[in-house]
Amino acid sequence: MKHAWLQSGVFVLALAVAGPAAADDAAVFYNQGLILKRQGKTAEAIAEMKKAIAARKDYAAAWFSLGNLYRGQGDYNNAVQAYLKCTALQPKDAPGHANLGALYIRMKRVDDGIKELETAVSLDGNDYEARVTLGTAYRQKGDYPKAIPMLRKATELKPSEPLAWSNLGVALSKTSDKEGAIKVFKQALDIDPKNGQTHLNLAVFYRQLKHIDDAIPEYQEAVKYDPLLSGAYYDLGLLYTQDRRYDDALAAFKKYLATNDKHDPASEQDARERIKSLEAAMPKKQ
Repeated sequence: MKHAWLQSGVFVLALAVAGPAAADDAAVFYNQGLILKRQGKTAEAIAEMKKAIAARKDYAAAWFSLGNLYRGQGDYNNAVQAYLKCTALQPKDAPGHANLGALYIRMKRVDDGIKELETAVSLDGNDYEARVTLGTAYRQKGDYPKAIPMLRKATELKPSEPLAWSNLGVALSKTSDKEGAIKVFKQALDIDPKNGQTHLNLAVFYRQLKHIDDAIPEYQEAVKYDPLLSGAYYDLGLLYTQDRRYDDALAAFKKYLATNDKHDPASEQDARERIKSLEAAMPKKQ
């Protein structure tokens, strides 16, 4: 099986079956479910997968596909149960563990997700998606010694994919390897120069290093490609103020309030006070 999490292909597991008739029925239902899935008829596909499982209780591929279908519907609890059944039937099935782990991460069950993803990577060390997801989870937990080699291996597996590079840059930025972090961020941007989030990550790092002249252009690129990155406007307002670019600072703080969906009361209040102060300091237009 391949990941249906990021790929559309679904592959059948070879399993022992109770008898020819049951096997034939299960395969018919399963294949019909795949056809309906490709047609976007998720509810009907789920019904067919359930029939396949009723005909063959140990049909791991059907459980796997059922998990993918439930996940696609946003029914995460049923998806988890389907993936658990798949991995119980096929404990050495790396994609089953990988999809379950990725779903746990999405559900904020990070420790459970890490456990499943570690199993997936141990079974298939060349699984790019599992490595990126696991490395990112390590990074989010602050476990950089584990995150960095996991993400670095992912960049080796798929050097043209920017996601691993960007996350590796964030992880490296939390270590003493500052030059390495900048190099990796730039590698990610060479691959995907219009990624606003990567520009923002690099901008934040430059700001932390007090490289203001480098940070401002990266913030500008971030909001150019993703105008809803509200935090970038707030940081730009602060940097413009330091740089005595008061008109730009005022515009940036106003843009922050207009786009902010995080509803951070402290930052919002600070932005309002800065706007008031900037407006009061500016000469009145005649």
